[in-house]
Amino acid sequence: MKEKTELVPCEICGYPVVHYEYGGYSYCEKCGWRRGGDNIELEQQWGISYPMLVSLSHAREQYKKGLPFKADFDEFIKGLLFYSEMLFDYQGETYEAYLYRNKNVEPYKFVFCCTEFQQEYFSEKDFREKANILGKCLKDIWNEVQDPRYM
Repeated sequence: MKEKTELVPCEICGYPVVHYEYGGYSYCEKCGWRRGGDNIELEQQWGISYPMLVSLSHAREQYKKGLPFKADFDEFIKGLLFYSEMLFDYQGETYEAYLYRNKNVEPYKFVFCCTEFQQEYFSEKDFREKANILGKCLKDIWNEVQDPRYM
């Protein structure tokens, strides 16, 4: 049986995009938004979207201002809590953040690493406040980060 498709308005700009019955993601040729599911529900439950990571409401604000779609630091953390593994690029290096749990240790550890280092934090608050690259807090350099994404 062939998958049904229909044209629906882009969630961001309203341009017609193909919607796939079984959840294949749609790509908007006008604004670049990709839709992979019910982003209204995802934003309400998790504060993110799929597959773009940046929340629907934040993406709409960015579009109105003519900015590219990019998750802010809070959305990156929410993505980490949702996907358990995240990547981003900074000054030519790829960095990874993931949640790790030893079955004997609760709760999850927040691990932040690259080829040069590994940092571990035992709470979301500590990760938010202390994760750093060469002494620069991640939250303070987030505007310089490129391509935050899930793995």
